[in-house]
Amino acid sequence: MKKICFVLTVSSGINYSTIFAGPIFRDNDDFKEYFSKYFDVSTNYIRDKDAVDYLVVPKPFPPFVNENQLPIIEVPALLFMQKDFEKIKTYIDDYFSNNQD
Repeated sequence: MKKICFVLTVSSGINYSTIFAGPIFRDNDDFKEYFSKYFDVSTNYIRDKDAVDYLVVPKPFPPFVNENQLPIIEVPALLFMQKDFEKIKTYIDDYFSNNQD
C-alpha cells in the first residue's frame, strides 16, 4: 500500500505554517478516515517525513524543505478547505496513473 502524507502543517524554523485558518494544529482525522481505505495515510509531515513515500501538498502552500526529496502530488488548496475528498483522490489517482513506479 502506498504511504502518503498530506502536508497541511510544516515548520518554517521559528513557527509553523498551515493552510487552515485558526489553530495551528487542526484535527485532520477526517482526512485519515477517508483516505486510509486506499493508502497508508499520515497528516503529520513533521513527525512522519521519514516514513512516507509521497507528499500530497496543497497548491499554493508556503515553501518548505522536502528533506527526503519525496515525490510531490499537488492538489488545489481550495479542495482541502472544502474537504472535497473525492476530488482530492482524483488528483492523487491521476498522479499515480501518470507516474508508474
